[in-house]
Amino acid sequence: MIDLNQSTENQKKKEKKPKRILIVEPNPDIQFLYSLFTIQYGFSISDVKVVQDGNKCLEIIDSSREDNNENNDYDIFIVDTHLHDISGFEVARKIRDRLPHKRIILTTTYSLDNISSMIDSIGIKNQDVLFKPFSYSELVSILKEPGMSYN
Repeated sequence: MIDLNQSTENQKKKEKKPKRILIVEPNPDIQFLYSLFTIQYGFSISDVKVVQDGNKCLEIIDSSREDNNENNDYDIFIVDTHLHDISGFEVARKIRDRLPHKRIILTTTYSLDNISSMIDSIGIKNQDVLFKPFSYSELVSILKEPGMSYN
């Protein structure tokens, strides 16, 4: 006998959930562009959160870990290096320390020569650094990886 309910449950477990993205960007205009961009490229509003400072990002991460709250569990972090409250590099380092297997993408106006040793020490790949101004197609190419699903 086949249990159809069990088959359906197993199938749902096998389906990949959409990637969730937390974006840390201090500039309201760029925050708005990120919101438009993510919707245009098929991300659900509930799968993308944009915050303006590093401490808020870290607060979200900590609340997720403490409460085991999946609503605050993100797969990818896009962090600007020029935050108002704490260095974006420091935020990235703390994300890496707390969530070592999560993907971190940095956006910056620094040259690669100036930040190379810093990103190496954090464990961020050169290809996961976007230099401002960048086109959103560059971000799409970074986000499009095998197994990445959208809503």
